[in-house]
Amino acid sequence: MRGRSSKAWEIAAESLGLAVTPRVRPNPALWLWYAYWGPLPRRHAIWVLYDTTCSSWVARHLARLVAAAALPVALIAIFLPAPPQLRALTAVVAGACALLFTAPWINESTEHRLVQAGYDWRSGPALRAKRDEIAQRLRNW
Repeated sequence: MRGRSSKAWEIAAESLGLAVTPRVRPNPALWLWYAYWGPLPRRHAIWVLYDTTCSSWVARHLARLVAAAALPVALIAIFLPAPPQLRALTAVVAGACALLFTAPWINESTEHRLVQAGYDWRSGPALRAKRDEIAQRLRNW
């Protein structure tokens, strides 16, 4: 059974003339590629639309940033020729900087993902606003 949030998303997407099925999730390797800014195959376009416009889109974006930063941070922690405490501190600071310098660009980066999937640049904010409006109606109903 779908939740209200998913139903609100589907109604909003349909009202804007966007397809809502089939929503094919990428496998873990493709998702990692997507986290590193790679475009997904066309069959995942609706999933990308959902990923960047659902009610948890901010948390999903932050999860992608953490996944993308994890490998460089781990490499610093393992291979930096320094004492363990300095390696750990450097890895933490590098990871924090990676998040702090990329998180403010959340709107632009999600729009870029939508453009890579074949959608218009402003389709994300329009769908998120419509989804919020419909979710509010569903809550009040």
